[in-house]
Amino acid sequence: MEEAFFDWKFCALIGAAGEVVGCHGTTLESTRYVFAERQSTAILELGQQLSGCTNVEDFWIGVVCGLDVAEQDVPFALLYSVPYASSRNNSINSGHTNSSIQFCKLEGIVALSRGIPGVAPEEIFLDCDDYCLAPYLRQAAEELEPVVVSMPEVMQSALKDYTWRGSGTPSTTVVIYPIKGMAYLILALNPHRHFEGQYQDFIDIFTQRIMRPQLSSLILRQELDKSGILMRNEAIARAKLSYDLSESEKKLAKYSTRAPVGIAILDLDGICLAANALWQELIRLGPGDGPSTWNTALEVNELEAVMGAWQRVLTEKEHVAIDITMSRKWTAPDLDEAGNPQMTSTFLMLTLYPDFDETGDLATIMSCVSDVSQTKWSEVKLRQKMEQAIEMKKQQEKFIDMTSHEMRNPLSALIGCADEIARCLDDCYKTLRDISRFDQYIPQIKTVFETSLGLLDEAGEAAGTIIYCALHQKRIVDDILTLSKLDASLLDVAPSPSRPVDLVRGAFKSNYADLPTVAVFDAECKRSHMKLELIEQPSLCSHDVQWVLVDPGRFVQVLLNLLTNSIKFTRAADTRHITVFMGASLQKPSILNEFGVQYVELGKTNLDRTNDPRWGNGEVLYLSIAVHDTGKGLSEKEVKNLFALFTQASPKTYTKYGGSGLGLFISRQLVEMQGGEIGAKSYAGQGSTFCFYVKTRRSNPGTDHGIANLQVMVREDTLREAYGCSEARIRSHSLASRRSLKAEHSAPHILSPLTLYVLVVEDNLVNQKVIRKQLVNEDCVVYIANHGKEALDVLDRSIFSMSSGDKLDLILMDIEMPIMNGIECVKIIREMEADGKLLSHVPIIAVTANARPEQVRTYYNAGMDDVIVKPYRIQDMILQLRAVVGRFPGQNLTQ
Repeated sequence: MEEAFFDWKFCALIGAAGEVVGCHGTTLESTRYVFAERQSTAILELGQQLSGCTNVEDFWIGVVCGLDVAEQDVPFALLYSVPYASSRNNSINSGHTNSSIQFCKLEGIVALSRGIPGVAPEEIFLDCDDYCLAPYLRQAAEELEPVVVSMPEVMQSALKDYTWRGSGTPSTTVVIYPIKGMAYLILALNPHRHFEGQYQDFIDIFTQRIMRPQLSSLILRQELDKSGILMRNEAIARAKLSYDLSESEKKLAKYSTRAPVGIAILDLDGICLAANALWQELIRLGPGDGPSTWNTALEVNELEAVMGAWQRVLTEKEHVAIDITMSRKWTAPDLDEAGNPQMTSTFLMLTLYPDFDETGDLATIMSCVSDVSQTKWSEVKLRQKMEQAIEMKKQQEKFIDMTSHEMRNPLSALIGCADEIARCLDDCYKTLRDISRFDQYIPQIKTVFETSLGLLDEAGEAAGTIIYCALHQKRIVDDILTLSKLDASLLDVAPSPSRPVDLVRGAFKSNYADLPTVAVFDAECKRSHMKLELIEQPSLCSHDVQWVLVDPGRFVQVLLNLLTNSIKFTRAADTRHITVFMGASLQKPSILNEFGVQYVELGKTNLDRTNDPRWGNGEVLYLSIAVHDTGKGLSEKEVKNLFALFTQASPKTYTKYGGSGLGLFISRQLVEMQGGEIGAKSYAGQGSTFCFYVKTRRSNPGTDHGIANLQVMVREDTLREAYGCSEARIRSHSLASRRSLKAEHSAPHILSPLTLYVLVVEDNLVNQKVIRKQLVNEDCVVYIANHGKEALDVLDRSIFSMSSGDKLDLILMDIEMPIMNGIECVKIIREMEADGKLLSHVPIIAVTANARPEQVRTYYNAGMDDVIVKPYRIQDMILQLRAVVGRFPGQNLTQ
């Protein structure tokens, strides 16, 4: 509530017959006048009380009487004097043995009773904190300025039953005024007014009336009457003070000539009264110079800024600092292209301080200037270097993108050709093997067949090696991109509703919910006599872990990294057993978990993304995974290197097991981005345990049933590296898996129809040839377009434009093409759909080598239904094509 006053005036409105027909009311706020009137009353009362005072005691009584009149503006007041002659005796009497301790005596009190504990003590020792306001009294004494402070709780508690005068509302603020080192005035402030403007001016004027020379003369007379010795001591002290001041003035003058800052005193008209040598050198003005000469020293357009700062000091009476440019030149440290010193303007920081006289009026203005040219030059250079660094970073990202694109494009054709070679060799091998059975009685032909079969087997192994090397090269490209995104803080996690138990089960068995099982782990574990086991802990049921918001890809990626890592180091052990434990908790796991694993200390940079609004506001749930193996184990020193960048457990690790050591480092980053931690415990010869947890939130069921759209596969190069198996075994397993997928008919909407009609939009002739051959071998009908414009022509002739058109199921769209690129083309197609020019939604999959998340996000935003990143395996692509077509079963026009 704020105190305010208004004057109302009502005027009758007279009708034609002289009767009152209405009333007109006006109002005028008179708060300022009411405040001024009651404040003037208090100041006049103070003057009358002090006019006839003949000693200090009467003077203090007059001050209290003047404050008593200000009932509204001063809820209560305390007046403490600083005695001189009796300070020693009072200190001793009060139990304080230090005679130098200054104490204050209560001289008067307004609206309160004496002796209230914690509010109005009879004596206050300033060097002790027995009294709650003692620190603020010392502050006022040191600064010689009033101190405004919130009323301490001790005082508020002591006054809780006090009936406040004025408005009756308890005051919460007090102001302490020092009175010439002779007394302290403690005033409670009106709770319904801000201590500023008119209110503050009233208190200032009131205290200035108290500090008039009359007080000094009364005190001096009293002290002189008390003791002539004290008078002589005062005279000696004044003489000493005068000498000290004289010496201080000499030192100040000497300092001003040597100071690294230019100092000058100017009058209110801007005329320089005095200045040190540095000020005159920098400003190029001297004593007697005024505003009329300022423009000669300043750069063009600088005079307006200086005059504006000058007017602000005069009106606002507060110091102002601005940067100005002088016309005089200076030599910078750098040289120009010709080898000559660079010449530029002098940059100065100008500060103007207002100085006041005894009455509080503005008297002079102090000007301080310092040369900041070197700082300005450094700022320019720093800004240039920063811009160069940003540009270099952009160029680096462009280079990485270009390198990735140029490496992925040939890799795609390389893998496709190798797959085709492997397929042909496998078919040829099967044909020759079947023929050899009928010619078993002709030894010569049988020998030829056996030799041919051996050569085909060797060629098949060579094709498998090509595929392995190409996939390994892709892995390197992926890791480089991941590291570059981590370095640029571009790697992100995207939460989506998922069932974590299904995620782990699916990743453990390496299958896609509605797709046939690709039991790579199971097959190789049987061959390696290794046992894999998944244990779902009771905490999953006790906490009812169902649907949560989590990034399924990142979560499973970490699990697979740990799983393949354990397989790698367990394959040569006597006991080959790997157990995966999955649990949940409502509280953040402790640093040392139930398996005795201590999590790695979080990095200095906070990577946690789970506070983003995308993660919702459901109940927090922590999912934990532990992977325990019976492998060779690690020493304590090797464990410390596990999660470092480009570091493996020991130098021998790469030679024996392969890998770059990036998997665990990236896993740590991904876990910390999901609000979790990761760690490991291992002993040499006793196996290892890797643990991690991530932060999730409960969510409503999602539209995908757990992992239907999860594009996470165990890569062949990773499996070979983990199991240490031959290329031929993986190759034959892949081909067998592909044939079993082609023969499968049980998954609706995913594997039907059997024949797909695909439009390939690709400008690279080699890629056209390879992908056409691969798709044809997978029972697909293929159309080719060299760019987006040709793709639109093909679409115009298809059943998406007219019911009697050519059959077409979906489009594989390259991104970077001449004439019309993939982004432009897909946008046009989506506009045609919105305008009703097409009969149905056209499934479109982007095929690109640009794999950054922000690039992939751009493709989805443009209208792509899915994205395939080069290089790819044809069997994976076919699964993805059928999955996309399966999303629109009612719109599949070729059925």
